[in-house]
Amino acid sequence: EPSDDLSQIVVTSLREGAVPGTHTVTYESDDDRIELKHTIKNRRTLALGAVVAAEFLCGKKGVYTMDDLLK
Repeated sequence: EPSDDLSQIVVTSLREGAVPGTHTVTYESDDDRIELKHTIKNRRTLALGAVVAAEFLCGKKGVYTMDDLLK
Protein backbone atom coordinates (compact mmCIF):
# COMPACT_ATOMS: atom_id res chain seq x y z
CA GLU A 1 0.00 0.00 0.00
CA PRO A 2 1.43 3.43 -0.92
CA SER A 3 2.85 5.55 1.88
CA ASP A 4 3.53 9.26 2.34
CA ASP A 5 6.58 8.30 4.41
CA LEU A 6 9.50 8.76 1.98
CA SER A 7 11.71 6.43 4.04
CA GLN A 8 9.40 3.49 3.28
CA ILE A 9 9.69 1.35 0.15
CA VAL A 10 6.82 -0.91 -0.89
CA VAL A 11 7.93 -4.29 -2.34
CA THR A 12 5.47 -6.51 -4.20
CA SER A 13 6.17 -9.97 -5.63
CA LEU A 14 3.99 -11.88 -8.11
CA ARG A 15 4.59 -15.35 -9.59
CA GLU A 16 2.90 -15.65 -12.97
CA GLY A 17 2.54 -18.91 -14.89
CA ALA A 18 5.09 -19.61 -17.60
CA VAL A 19 7.06 -16.35 -17.28
CA PRO A 20 10.64 -17.43 -16.36
CA GLY A 21 11.48 -14.15 -14.64
CA THR A 22 10.58 -10.50 -14.95
CA HIS A 23 11.81 -7.92 -12.46
CA THR A 24 10.37 -4.41 -12.55
CA VAL A 25 11.44 -1.49 -10.39
CA THR A 26 8.77 1.21 -10.38
CA TYR A 27 8.70 4.75 -9.04
CA GLU A 28 5.18 6.12 -9.01
CA SER A 29 3.92 9.55 -8.00
CA ASP A 30 0.53 11.18 -8.31
CA ASP A 31 1.58 12.52 -11.72
CA ASP A 32 3.64 9.83 -13.43
CA ARG A 33 5.35 6.45 -13.32
CA ILE A 34 8.92 5.41 -14.15
CA GLU A 35 9.72 1.72 -14.73
CA LEU A 36 12.98 -0.18 -15.15
CA LYS A 37 12.31 -3.73 -16.36
CA HIS A 38 14.51 -6.83 -16.76
CA THR A 39 13.07 -9.97 -18.39
CA ILE A 40 14.78 -13.37 -18.44
CA LYS A 41 14.07 -15.13 -21.72
CA ASN A 42 14.70 -18.70 -20.55
CA ARG A 43 15.25 -20.74 -17.39
CA ARG A 44 18.81 -21.59 -18.46
CA THR A 45 19.80 -18.10 -17.27
CA LEU A 46 18.39 -18.81 -13.79
CA ALA A 47 20.12 -22.21 -13.66
CA LEU A 48 23.47 -20.67 -14.65
CA GLY A 49 23.14 -18.11 -11.85
CA ALA A 50 22.43 -20.89 -9.34
CA VAL A 51 25.53 -22.82 -10.49
CA VAL A 52 27.76 -19.72 -10.21
CA ALA A 53 26.44 -19.07 -6.68
CA ALA A 54 26.97 -22.72 -5.67
CA GLU A 55 30.56 -22.68 -6.97
CA PHE A 56 31.23 -19.48 -5.01
CA LEU A 57 29.88 -21.04 -1.79
CA CYS A 58 31.71 -24.35 -2.17
CA GLY A 59 33.96 -24.84 0.87
CA LYS A 60 32.84 -21.62 2.58
CA LYS A 61 31.08 -21.30 5.92
CA GLY A 62 28.83 -18.46 7.01
CA VAL A 63 26.26 -16.21 5.44
CA TYR A 64 26.97 -14.40 2.17
CA THR A 65 25.15 -11.87 0.01
CA MET A 66 25.19 -11.11 -3.70
CA ASP A 67 27.62 -8.28 -2.90
CA ASP A 68 30.11 -10.92 -1.69
CA LEU A 69 29.69 -12.95 -4.88
CA LEU A 70 30.14 -9.91 -7.13
CA LYS A 71 33.38 -8.68 -5.49
